[in-house]
Amino acid sequence: MLRRVAASLLLVICSAAACADPIREVDDAGHELTLDAPARRIVSLAPNITELLFHIGAGGYIIGADEYSDYPEAAKAIPRVNDYASANYELILGLAPDLVVGWRSGNGAIPGRVRALGLPVFEIEPKRVEDIPGLFLRFGRLVGREQQSLALADDFNRRLRALRERQKGKSPVRVFYQIWNEPLMTLNDHHIVGDVIALCGGVNVFGKAAPLVPYVNIEAVLQADPEVIIASGTDAGRPSWMDMWKAWPAITAVREGHVFVIPPDLMQRHSVRILDGAEQLCGFLDDARGTVASPAAPSGDP
Repeated sequence: MLRRVAASLLLVICSAAACADPIREVDDAGHELTLDAPARRIVSLAPNITELLFHIGAGGYIIGADEYSDYPEAAKAIPRVNDYASANYELILGLAPDLVVGWRSGNGAIPGRVRALGLPVFEIEPKRVEDIPGLFLRFGRLVGREQQSLALADDFNRRLRALRERQKGKSPVRVFYQIWNEPLMTLNDHHIVGDVIALCGGVNVFGKAAPLVPYVNIEAVLQADPEVIIASGTDAGRPSWMDMWKAWPAITAVREGHVFVIPPDLMQRHSVRILDGAEQLCGFLDDARGTVASPAAPSGDP
């Protein structure tokens, strides 16, 4: 009789997930994270992380986010705990999160300092478009939404394969991706933007430059002679400095009218919307292929 009662009690307890196996994941910084139960109180330290969590249906679990988490609309109501350079560690501790998710290269020392406070931290560092659906699955395991995340990863991969298939056999196009004007700044091929450019059959003219965010000058751009210039910026609007290129008609992209804008959130955030940005970029490169023959691309190293 006592054995039956004990077995019944154990069944009740285990049905509440107390007997479930711990959740273990190794993050992109090489740290192994162990959670006794799916995370329900999450601090997101970067906007791409916030978007990903909302995408897999875990947005309601986010109790703190960075200053730039503005998508989807519901993300704007989440308390702010950090920007790229600093964090309110007292506030983060006070929120008592059971998981803090950081962007390794975008958050600097913040994740490490949070980890030193004794909080569970998971860092991500996606470098290729193909890494994005893997994040769906990893986050899905951490929050207990594996099946939903698997379906979303499959959808992303199908869309990515279709986009890649459409680029087969197309001629290369030299691309300058501008993120700022003073100083003139770009991104090399170690950034996911470089992977998107390659996906569309483009050649990043400063792909081999260093560091990750190279400072360049007009002379270097003139030498690289891009066939397409993509002007980014800080928001979805047209950058006020985009007209600067009219002063340089010797550049093929300027002469042919192939200076375009893509909202930075669609290209520079390592999230699901990156395929929207990729589709825009591929379309712009197709426009350039209609009027410009592409010779071998120069290295473009400043």
